[in-house]
Amino acid sequence: MMQLKSSIFLLNLDFVQKHCTLPKLLMSIRSFLLFFVFLAPGINGALGQKIKIVLGPSKIGANEIYTITLTAQDQALDDYSNFPNIPGFSKAGTSSSSSMRSMNGQVTNEASIIQNYMPEKEGTFKLPPFSMKVNSNTVKSPGATIVVGPPVDKQANDPFGANPFAYDPFEDFYKKGRDLPEGKADAMFSIQADKTDIWAGEGVNIIISFLVSDENQADLMFYDIGNQLASIVKKIKPQNCWEENFGIEEINARKVKVGKKNYTEYRIYQATLFPLVAKSFTIPSLKLNMLKSKGSASFFGAPAGEEIKPFYSKPVTITVKDLPDHPLKGNVSVGVYSIEEKLLKKRVNINEGVAFEMGIKGEGNISYIQSPLTTKSEMLDMYPPNTQQTIQRAGGRVTGQKTFSYLLVPKEKGNFQVRNAIYWVYFNSKSGQYDTLFPTSVIRVVEGKSASAGASAKAEDSFYAWIEKADPSEIDLVARKNNSLFWINIAMAVMAAITLVVSFLRR
Repeated sequence: MMQLKSSIFLLNLDFVQKHCTLPKLLMSIRSFLLFFVFLAPGINGALGQKIKIVLGPSKIGANEIYTITLTAQDQALDDYSNFPNIPGFSKAGTSSSSSMRSMNGQVTNEASIIQNYMPEKEGTFKLPPFSMKVNSNTVKSPGATIVVGPPVDKQANDPFGANPFAYDPFEDFYKKGRDLPEGKADAMFSIQADKTDIWAGEGVNIIISFLVSDENQADLMFYDIGNQLASIVKKIKPQNCWEENFGIEEINARKVKVGKKNYTEYRIYQATLFPLVAKSFTIPSLKLNMLKSKGSASFFGAPAGEEIKPFYSKPVTITVKDLPDHPLKGNVSVGVYSIEEKLLKKRVNINEGVAFEMGIKGEGNISYIQSPLTTKSEMLDMYPPNTQQTIQRAGGRVTGQKTFSYLLVPKEKGNFQVRNAIYWVYFNSKSGQYDTLFPTSVIRVVEGKSASAGASAKAEDSFYAWIEKADPSEIDLVARKNNSLFWINIAMAVMAAITLVVSFLRR
Protein backbone atom coordinates (compact mmCIF):
# COMPACT_ATOMS: atom_id res chain seq x y z
CA MET A 1 0.00 0.00 0.00
CA MET A 2 2.81 2.39 0.85
CA GLN A 3 4.40 1.64 -2.55
CA LEU A 4 1.19 2.67 -4.32
CA LYS A 5 1.01 5.97 -2.39
CA SER A 6 4.65 6.74 -3.08
CA SER A 7 4.16 6.20 -6.83
CA ILE A 8 2.19 9.47 -6.97
CA PHE A 9 5.48 11.35 -7.02
CA LEU A 10 6.99 9.40 -9.99
CA LEU A 11 5.84 11.81 -12.69
CA ASN A 12 6.92 10.99 -16.26
CA LEU A 13 7.82 14.33 -17.76
CA ASP A 14 7.87 13.06 -21.38
CA PHE A 15 4.33 11.72 -20.99
CA VAL A 16 3.16 15.05 -19.65
CA GLN A 17 4.72 16.96 -22.56
CA LYS A 18 3.19 14.69 -25.23
CA HIS A 19 -0.29 14.07 -23.87
CA CYS A 20 -1.12 17.00 -21.58
CA THR A 21 -1.87 20.47 -22.84
CA LEU A 22 -1.53 23.38 -20.46
CA PRO A 23 -5.33 23.95 -20.17
CA LYS A 24 -5.89 20.29 -19.32
CA LEU A 25 -3.13 20.40 -16.77
CA LEU A 26 -4.56 23.54 -15.23
CA MET A 27 -7.96 21.84 -15.03
CA SER A 28 -6.31 18.93 -13.22
CA ILE A 29 -4.72 21.33 -10.79
CA ARG A 30 -8.13 22.96 -10.24
CA SER A 31 -9.72 19.57 -9.55
CA PHE A 32 -6.96 18.68 -7.15
CA LEU A 33 -7.29 21.98 -5.30
CA LEU A 34 -11.06 21.50 -5.01
CA PHE A 35 -10.43 18.02 -3.60
CA PHE A 36 -7.99 19.43 -1.08
CA VAL A 37 -10.41 22.21 -0.09
CA PHE A 38 -13.07 19.61 0.71
CA LEU A 39 -10.53 17.37 2.42
CA ALA A 40 -9.13 20.12 4.64
CA PRO A 41 -12.29 20.69 6.72
CA GLY A 42 -12.34 16.99 7.59
CA ILE A 43 -8.72 17.16 8.68
CA ASN A 44 -9.37 20.35 10.62
CA GLY A 45 -12.43 18.77 12.22
CA ALA A 46 -10.36 15.85 13.45
CA LEU A 47 -7.78 18.16 14.93
CA GLY A 48 -10.45 20.48 16.35
CA GLN A 49 -11.78 17.68 18.50
CA LYS A 50 -8.81 18.27 20.79
CA ILE A 51 -10.68 21.28 22.27
CA LYS A 52 -13.80 20.61 24.32
CA ILE A 53 -16.18 22.16 26.85
CA VAL A 54 -17.11 20.09 29.91
CA LEU A 55 -20.08 21.14 32.06
CA GLY A 56 -20.41 20.52 35.79
CA PRO A 57 -22.98 18.25 37.48
CA SER A 58 -26.67 18.91 36.87
CA LYS A 59 -27.45 18.93 40.63
CA ILE A 60 -25.52 20.86 43.28
CA GLY A 61 -26.10 22.23 46.77
CA ALA A 62 -26.61 25.93 47.46
CA ASN A 63 -23.14 26.01 49.07
CA GLU A 64 -21.38 24.23 46.19
CA ILE A 65 -19.56 25.49 43.12
CA TYR A 66 -20.76 24.87 39.55
CA THR A 67 -18.04 24.71 36.91
CA ILE A 68 -17.57 25.03 33.17
CA THR A 69 -14.23 23.62 32.04
CA LEU A 70 -12.46 24.44 28.79
CA THR A 71 -9.88 21.78 27.87
CA ALA A 72 -7.31 21.64 25.07
CA GLN A 73 -5.02 18.74 24.21
CA ASP A 74 -1.47 19.24 22.89
CA GLN A 75 -1.95 23.00 22.54
CA ALA A 76 -1.97 26.02 24.81
CA LEU A 77 -5.13 27.95 25.71
CA ASP A 78 -3.62 31.24 24.61
CA ASP A 79 -6.74 32.92 23.27
CA TYR A 80 -10.33 32.23 24.28
CA SER A 81 -13.53 34.24 24.62
CA ASN A 82 -15.37 34.91 27.86
CA PHE A 83 -17.29 32.17 29.62
CA PRO A 84 -21.09 32.61 29.55
CA ASN A 85 -23.17 34.13 32.32
CA ILE A 86 -25.65 31.79 34.02
CA PRO A 87 -28.95 33.22 35.35
CA GLY A 88 -29.12 32.72 39.11
CA PHE A 89 -25.32 32.36 39.44
CA SER A 90 -22.44 34.79 39.95
CA LYS A 91 -18.99 34.18 38.57
CA ALA A 92 -16.60 33.17 41.36
CA GLY A 93 -13.25 33.41 39.58
CA THR A 94 -11.30 31.01 37.43
CA SER A 95 -8.76 28.31 38.15
CA SER A 96 -6.54 26.32 35.83
CA SER A 97 -5.01 22.90 35.62
CA SER A 98 -2.56 21.11 33.36
CA SER A 99 -1.54 17.51 32.91
CA MET A 100 1.31 15.75 31.14
CA ARG A 101 1.62 12.09 30.27
CA SER A 102 4.82 10.47 28.99
CA MET A 103 4.29 6.92 27.74
CA ASN A 104 7.12 5.09 25.97
CA GLY A 105 8.66 8.36 24.82
CA GLN A 106 5.41 9.90 23.53
CA VAL A 107 4.28 12.99 25.46
CA THR A 108 0.67 14.17 25.65
CA ASN A 109 -0.25 17.50 27.27
CA GLU A 110 -3.63 18.81 28.37
CA ALA A 111 -4.50 22.31 29.63
CA SER A 112 -7.77 23.37 31.27
CA ILE A 113 -9.37 26.63 32.38
CA ILE A 114 -12.19 26.24 34.93
CA GLN A 115 -14.78 29.00 35.36
CA ASN A 116 -16.46 28.75 38.76
CA TYR A 117 -20.02 29.86 39.50
CA MET A 118 -21.63 30.40 42.91
CA PRO A 119 -25.42 29.90 43.07
CA GLU A 120 -27.33 32.92 44.40
CA LYS A 121 -30.36 30.92 45.56
CA GLU A 122 -32.02 27.54 45.34
CA GLY A 123 -34.07 26.60 42.30
CA THR A 124 -33.86 25.30 38.74
CA PHE A 125 -31.81 27.34 36.29
CA LYS A 126 -31.21 27.11 32.55
CA LEU A 127 -27.78 27.44 30.95
CA PRO A 128 -28.64 28.18 27.29
CA PRO A 129 -26.56 26.66 24.45
CA PHE A 130 -23.42 28.69 23.89
CA SER A 131 -20.19 28.74 21.91
CA MET A 132 -16.68 29.94 22.67
CA LYS A 133 -13.89 31.09 20.38
CA VAL A 134 -10.73 29.17 21.27
CA ASN A 135 -7.44 29.58 19.40
CA SER A 136 -9.33 30.70 16.25
CA ASN A 137 -11.70 27.71 16.52
CA THR A 138 -15.34 27.75 17.60
CA VAL A 139 -16.39 25.22 20.23
CA LYS A 140 -20.08 24.69 21.02
CA SER A 141 -21.92 23.44 24.09
CA PRO A 142 -25.57 22.30 24.21
CA GLY A 143 -26.12 24.02 27.57
CA ALA A 144 -27.75 22.39 30.59
CA THR A 145 -30.41 22.56 33.25
CA ILE A 146 -28.94 23.04 36.74
CA VAL A 147 -30.86 22.19 39.89
CA VAL A 148 -29.64 23.96 43.04
CA GLY A 149 -30.84 22.21 46.18
CA PRO A 150 -30.40 22.86 49.91
CA PRO A 151 -26.85 23.26 51.28
CA VAL A 152 -25.01 19.96 51.66
CA ASP A 153 -22.91 18.87 54.62
CA LYS A 154 -19.24 19.14 53.74
CA GLN A 155 -16.94 16.53 55.21
CA ALA A 156 -13.35 17.23 56.21
CA ASN A 157 -11.45 18.26 53.11
CA ASP A 158 -8.46 16.42 51.74
CA PRO A 159 -5.43 18.74 52.32
CA PHE A 160 -4.79 18.61 48.57
CA GLY A 161 -8.48 18.04 48.01
CA ALA A 162 -10.94 17.63 45.24
CA ASN A 163 -12.54 20.98 46.10
CA PRO A 164 -9.69 23.49 45.93
CA PHE A 165 -12.10 26.36 46.68
CA ALA A 166 -12.89 25.06 50.15
CA TYR A 167 -10.35 27.50 51.60
CA ASP A 168 -8.76 30.67 50.33
CA PRO A 169 -6.03 32.15 52.57
CA PHE A 170 -6.99 35.65 51.46
CA GLU A 171 -10.37 35.31 53.15
CA ASP A 172 -8.64 35.46 56.54
CA PHE A 173 -6.35 38.18 55.27
CA TYR A 174 -9.18 40.51 54.32
CA LYS A 175 -10.94 39.88 57.62
CA LYS A 176 -7.87 41.11 59.48
CA GLY A 177 -7.35 44.00 57.08
CA ARG A 178 -3.64 44.29 57.81
CA ASP A 179 -1.12 46.25 55.76
CA LEU A 180 -3.71 47.54 53.31
CA PRO A 181 -3.11 50.97 51.77
CA GLU A 182 -5.39 53.73 52.92
CA GLY A 183 -7.88 54.50 50.21
CA LYS A 184 -8.39 57.95 48.80
CA ALA A 185 -11.81 58.21 47.19
CA ASP A 186 -12.68 55.07 49.18
CA ALA A 187 -10.71 52.74 46.89
CA MET A 188 -7.26 51.16 46.99
CA PHE A 189 -4.73 49.33 44.87
CA SER A 190 -3.47 46.21 46.62
CA ILE A 191 -0.53 43.85 46.00
CA GLN A 192 -0.50 41.15 48.68
CA ALA A 193 1.35 37.93 49.49
CA ASP A 194 -0.14 35.09 51.51
CA LYS A 195 3.17 34.76 53.45
CA THR A 196 6.35 36.79 53.77
CA ASP A 197 8.77 34.15 55.11
CA ILE A 198 9.44 31.11 52.90
CA TRP A 199 12.08 28.50 52.10
CA ALA A 200 13.93 28.48 48.78
CA GLY A 201 11.71 26.46 46.45
CA GLU A 202 8.55 27.11 48.47
CA GLY A 203 5.64 28.95 46.86
CA VAL A 204 4.28 32.37 47.74
CA ASN A 205 0.88 33.37 46.37
CA ILE A 206 0.66 36.91 44.98
CA ILE A 207 -2.63 38.68 44.29
CA ILE A 208 -3.04 42.06 42.60
CA SER A 209 -6.44 43.66 43.17
CA PHE A 210 -8.29 46.93 43.01
CA LEU A 211 -10.82 47.34 45.85
CA VAL A 212 -13.68 49.80 45.90
CA SER A 213 -15.60 50.56 49.10
CA ASP A 214 -19.37 50.22 49.11
CA GLU A 215 -19.39 53.81 50.38
CA ASN A 216 -17.37 55.12 47.45
CA GLN A 217 -19.06 58.01 45.59
CA ALA A 218 -16.50 58.54 42.82
CA ASP A 219 -16.92 57.01 39.33
CA LEU A 220 -13.77 54.97 38.73
CA MET A 221 -12.88 53.04 35.59
CA PHE A 222 -10.00 50.81 34.48
CA TYR A 223 -7.57 52.54 32.16
CA ASP A 224 -5.24 50.71 29.72
CA ILE A 225 -5.25 47.78 32.15
CA GLY A 226 -3.46 45.34 29.81
CA ASN A 227 -0.32 47.43 29.38
CA GLN A 228 -0.31 48.57 32.99
CA LEU A 229 -0.59 45.02 34.28
CA ALA A 230 2.22 43.76 32.02
CA SER A 231 4.52 46.45 33.40
CA ILE A 232 3.52 45.69 37.01
CA VAL A 233 4.07 41.93 36.68
CA LYS A 234 7.59 42.48 35.36
CA LYS A 235 8.43 44.41 38.54
CA ILE A 236 7.09 41.85 41.02
CA LYS A 237 8.82 38.73 39.69
CA PRO A 238 12.39 38.14 40.94
CA GLN A 239 15.03 36.37 38.85
CA ASN A 240 15.46 32.59 39.14
CA CYS A 241 11.78 32.16 39.94
CA TRP A 242 9.22 29.64 38.65
CA GLU A 243 5.73 31.05 38.08
CA GLU A 244 2.41 29.19 38.16
CA ASN A 245 -0.07 31.72 36.77
CA PHE A 246 -3.75 31.33 37.69
CA GLY A 247 -4.71 32.74 34.29
CA ILE A 248 -7.18 35.54 35.07
CA GLU A 249 -8.60 36.57 31.68
CA GLU A 250 -11.81 38.25 32.80
CA ILE A 251 -12.11 40.77 35.65
CA ASN A 252 -15.07 39.96 37.86
CA ALA A 253 -16.47 41.70 40.93
CA ARG A 254 -16.22 39.89 44.27
CA LYS A 255 -17.56 41.06 47.64
CA VAL A 256 -15.02 41.07 50.51
CA LYS A 257 -14.85 42.54 53.97
CA VAL A 258 -11.79 44.47 55.12
CA GLY A 259 -11.98 44.96 58.84
CA LYS A 260 -15.55 46.17 59.38
CA LYS A 261 -15.91 47.72 55.93
CA ASN A 262 -17.45 46.14 52.82
CA TYR A 263 -15.54 46.31 49.54
CA THR A 264 -15.87 45.04 45.99
CA GLU A 265 -12.65 43.37 44.86
CA TYR A 266 -11.58 43.35 41.20
CA ARG A 267 -8.80 40.77 41.02
CA ILE A 268 -6.58 41.36 37.99
CA TYR A 269 -3.63 38.99 38.60
CA GLN A 270 -2.86 35.92 40.69
CA ALA A 271 0.14 33.62 40.60
CA THR A 272 2.27 31.48 42.87
CA LEU A 273 5.97 32.26 42.67
CA PHE A 274 8.61 29.67 43.58
CA PRO A 275 11.99 31.34 44.18
CA LEU A 276 14.61 28.74 43.25
CA VAL A 277 17.48 30.38 45.15
CA ALA A 278 17.76 31.69 48.70
CA LYS A 279 17.59 35.37 47.83
CA SER A 280 15.04 37.63 49.53
CA PHE A 281 13.21 40.19 47.40
CA THR A 282 10.92 43.20 47.77
CA ILE A 283 7.92 44.08 45.65
CA PRO A 284 8.13 47.90 45.61
CA SER A 285 5.27 50.33 45.91
CA LEU A 286 3.66 50.30 42.47
CA LYS A 287 1.16 52.54 40.73
CA LEU A 288 -2.13 51.75 39.02
CA ASN A 289 -3.75 54.56 37.03
CA MET A 290 -7.55 54.70 37.04
CA LEU A 291 -9.95 56.99 35.22
CA LYS A 292 -12.06 59.18 37.47
CA SER A 293 -15.17 60.72 35.92
CA LYS A 294 -17.09 63.77 37.02
CA GLY A 295 -20.30 62.40 35.51
CA SER A 296 -22.14 59.17 36.19
CA ALA A 297 -20.90 56.06 34.45
CA SER A 298 -20.62 52.31 34.83
CA PHE A 299 -17.42 50.95 36.30
CA PHE A 300 -16.09 49.87 32.90
CA GLY A 301 -17.41 52.86 30.98
CA ALA A 302 -15.46 55.87 29.76
CA PRO A 303 -17.56 59.03 29.50
CA ALA A 304 -16.22 62.49 28.78
CA GLY A 305 -14.81 64.69 31.54
CA GLU A 306 -12.51 62.07 33.09
CA GLU A 307 -9.08 62.46 34.62
CA ILE A 308 -6.32 59.99 35.39
CA LYS A 309 -6.06 59.23 39.09
CA PRO A 310 -3.12 57.17 40.42
CA PHE A 311 -3.41 54.63 43.24
CA TYR A 312 -0.35 53.19 45.00
CA SER A 313 0.21 49.82 46.63
CA LYS A 314 2.32 49.20 49.72
CA PRO A 315 5.71 47.46 49.32
CA VAL A 316 5.93 43.78 50.24
CA THR A 317 9.15 42.07 51.36
CA ILE A 318 9.52 38.30 50.97
CA THR A 319 12.27 36.66 53.03
CA VAL A 320 13.63 33.54 51.31
CA LYS A 321 15.53 31.18 53.62
CA ASP A 322 18.24 28.76 52.50
CA LEU A 323 17.60 25.04 53.00
CA PRO A 324 19.62 23.21 55.68
CA ASP A 325 22.68 21.26 54.56
CA HIS A 326 21.92 17.85 53.08
CA PRO A 327 23.57 15.59 50.47
CA LEU A 328 20.60 16.23 48.15
CA LYS A 329 20.28 19.97 48.84
CA GLY A 330 19.36 21.74 45.62
CA ASN A 331 17.98 18.55 44.05
CA VAL A 332 14.87 17.99 46.14
CA SER A 333 11.32 19.34 45.95
CA VAL A 334 10.03 21.73 48.62
CA GLY A 335 6.46 21.59 49.88
CA VAL A 336 4.02 19.32 51.69
CA TYR A 337 3.59 15.93 50.05
CA SER A 338 2.21 12.44 50.57
CA ILE A 339 2.48 9.21 48.63
CA GLU A 340 -0.08 7.20 46.69
CA GLU A 341 0.88 3.78 45.36
CA LYS A 342 -0.64 1.01 43.31
CA LEU A 343 0.73 -2.49 42.76
CA LEU A 344 -1.13 -4.17 39.89
CA LYS A 345 -0.55 -7.66 41.23
CA LYS A 346 0.78 -8.69 44.64
CA ARG A 347 1.58 -12.33 43.76
CA VAL A 348 3.83 -13.00 40.75
CA ASN A 349 6.15 -15.65 39.38
CA ILE A 350 9.91 -15.39 39.08
CA ASN A 351 10.88 -13.26 36.03
CA GLU A 352 7.27 -12.13 35.57
CA GLY A 353 6.79 -8.39 35.06
CA VAL A 354 4.53 -6.48 37.42
CA ALA A 355 3.44 -2.83 37.11
CA PHE A 356 3.94 -0.49 40.07
CA GLU A 357 2.77 3.14 40.30
CA MET A 358 4.17 5.64 42.79
CA GLY A 359 2.37 8.99 42.95
CA ILE A 360 3.73 12.07 44.72
CA LYS A 361 0.74 14.20 45.74
CA GLY A 362 0.67 17.54 47.53
CA GLU A 363 1.14 21.28 47.52
CA GLY A 364 4.23 22.79 45.96
CA ASN A 365 6.06 23.12 42.65
CA ILE A 366 4.65 20.00 41.00
CA SER A 367 6.61 20.62 37.79
CA TYR A 368 9.89 20.43 39.74
CA ILE A 369 9.20 17.03 41.34
CA GLN A 370 12.21 14.82 40.61
CA SER A 371 12.05 11.09 39.91
CA PRO A 372 12.23 8.83 42.99
CA LEU A 373 15.60 7.46 43.97
CA THR A 374 16.24 3.80 43.21
CA THR A 375 18.52 1.17 44.68
CA LYS A 376 19.95 -1.70 42.66
CA SER A 377 18.92 -5.10 43.90
CA GLU A 378 19.97 -8.62 42.98
CA MET A 379 16.37 -9.67 43.57
CA LEU A 380 14.76 -7.24 41.12
CA ASP A 381 15.13 -5.78 37.65
CA MET A 382 13.59 -2.33 37.14
CA TYR A 383 12.84 -0.40 33.96
CA PRO A 384 12.74 3.42 33.58
CA PRO A 385 9.30 4.81 34.51
CA ASN A 386 6.61 6.47 32.43
CA THR A 387 5.33 9.68 34.04
CA GLN A 388 2.02 11.49 34.35
CA GLN A 389 1.56 14.93 35.91
CA THR A 390 -1.49 16.96 36.91
CA ILE A 391 -1.42 20.51 38.33
CA GLN A 392 -4.34 22.50 39.80
CA ARG A 393 -4.11 26.25 40.42
CA ALA A 394 -7.04 27.27 42.60
CA GLY A 395 -8.00 28.63 46.00
CA GLY A 396 -4.66 30.45 46.39
CA ARG A 397 -2.71 27.19 46.15
CA VAL A 398 -0.83 25.09 43.60
CA THR A 399 -1.53 21.40 44.15
CA GLY A 400 -1.29 18.28 42.08
CA GLN A 401 0.28 14.90 41.59
CA LYS A 402 3.15 13.39 39.62
CA THR A 403 2.94 9.64 39.07
CA PHE A 404 5.84 7.36 38.13
CA SER A 405 4.90 3.99 36.58
CA TYR A 406 7.54 1.26 36.81
CA LEU A 407 7.90 -2.24 35.41
CA LEU A 408 9.40 -4.48 38.10
CA VAL A 409 10.72 -7.97 37.34
CA PRO A 410 11.54 -10.07 40.46
CA LYS A 411 14.30 -12.67 39.97
CA GLU A 412 14.17 -14.61 43.24
CA LYS A 413 11.54 -16.31 45.33
CA GLY A 414 10.35 -14.60 48.50
CA ASN A 415 8.63 -11.44 49.76
CA PHE A 416 10.11 -8.25 48.30
CA GLN A 417 9.42 -4.85 49.88
CA VAL A 418 9.28 -2.16 47.17
CA ARG A 419 10.69 0.40 49.64
CA ASN A 420 14.05 -1.38 49.36
CA ALA A 421 14.22 -0.36 45.70
CA ILE A 422 12.25 2.92 45.36
CA TYR A 423 11.91 5.96 47.67
CA TRP A 424 11.55 9.74 47.43
CA VAL A 425 13.31 12.50 49.42
CA TYR A 426 11.92 16.05 49.77
CA PHE A 427 12.05 19.06 52.09
CA ASN A 428 8.89 19.53 54.16
CA SER A 429 8.23 23.30 54.18
CA LYS A 430 5.77 22.92 57.06
CA SER A 431 8.10 21.10 59.47
CA GLY A 432 11.31 22.68 58.15
CA GLN A 433 13.00 19.29 57.79
CA TYR A 434 13.97 16.80 55.09
CA ASP A 435 11.68 13.80 54.85
CA THR A 436 11.59 10.52 52.92
CA LEU A 437 8.48 8.85 51.50
CA PHE A 438 8.64 5.06 51.27
CA PRO A 439 6.11 2.82 49.51
CA THR A 440 4.54 0.08 51.62
CA SER A 441 3.77 -2.42 48.84
CA VAL A 442 5.14 -5.95 49.13
CA ILE A 443 5.54 -8.30 46.15
CA ARG A 444 5.14 -11.99 46.92
CA VAL A 445 7.33 -13.92 44.46
CA VAL A 446 6.54 -17.61 43.98
CA GLU A 447 8.04 -20.32 41.76
CA GLY A 448 7.35 -19.99 38.06
CA LYS A 449 8.74 -20.28 34.57
CA SER A 450 12.25 -18.98 34.21
CA ALA A 451 12.66 -16.39 31.50
CA SER A 452 15.04 -13.63 30.56
CA ALA A 453 14.31 -10.10 31.64
CA GLY A 454 13.74 -9.13 28.03
CA ALA A 455 11.09 -11.79 27.53
CA SER A 456 9.47 -11.00 30.84
CA ALA A 457 8.96 -7.44 29.75
CA LYS A 458 6.21 -8.79 27.48
CA ALA A 459 4.52 -10.73 30.25
CA GLU A 460 0.79 -10.43 30.86
CA ASP A 461 1.19 -7.85 33.63
CA SER A 462 3.83 -5.72 31.92
CA PHE A 463 3.31 -2.30 30.38
CA TYR A 464 3.10 -3.92 26.94
CA ALA A 465 -0.06 -5.65 28.12
CA TRP A 466 -1.28 -2.29 29.48
CA ILE A 467 -0.80 -0.71 26.08
CA GLU A 468 -2.84 -3.51 24.47
CA LYS A 469 -5.62 -2.75 26.98
CA ALA A 470 -5.38 1.03 26.49
CA ASP A 471 -8.45 3.17 25.85
CA PRO A 472 -9.26 2.80 22.10
CA SER A 473 -10.16 6.51 21.95
CA GLU A 474 -6.58 7.42 22.93
CA ILE A 475 -5.12 5.11 20.29
CA ASP A 476 -7.63 6.41 17.73
CA LEU A 477 -6.67 10.02 18.54
CA VAL A 478 -2.99 9.34 17.79
CA ALA A 479 -3.89 7.42 14.63
CA ARG A 480 -6.11 10.23 13.33
CA LYS A 481 -3.40 12.78 14.05
CA ASN A 482 -0.77 10.77 12.16
CA ASN A 483 -3.18 10.10 9.29
CA SER A 484 -4.08 13.79 8.98
CA LEU A 485 -0.42 14.83 8.98
CA PHE A 486 0.32 12.17 6.31
CA TRP A 487 -2.33 13.46 3.91
CA ILE A 488 -1.31 17.08 4.49
CA ASN A 489 2.28 16.18 3.57
CA ILE A 490 1.05 14.26 0.50
CA ALA A 491 -1.02 17.25 -0.64
CA MET A 492 1.86 19.69 -0.20
CA ALA A 493 4.26 17.40 -2.08
CA VAL A 494 1.83 16.95 -5.02
CA MET A 495 1.24 20.70 -5.25
CA ALA A 496 4.99 21.30 -5.32
CA ALA A 497 5.43 18.69 -8.09
CA ILE A 498 2.63 20.18 -10.20
CA THR A 499 4.11 23.66 -9.79
CA LEU A 500 7.44 22.40 -11.12
CA VAL A 501 5.72 20.76 -14.14
CA VAL A 502 3.77 23.92 -15.00
CA SER A 503 6.94 25.98 -14.70
CA PHE A 504 8.74 23.58 -17.08
CA LEU A 505 5.95 23.66 -19.69
CA ARG A 506 5.94 27.44 -19.81
CA ARG A 507 9.62 27.61 -20.71
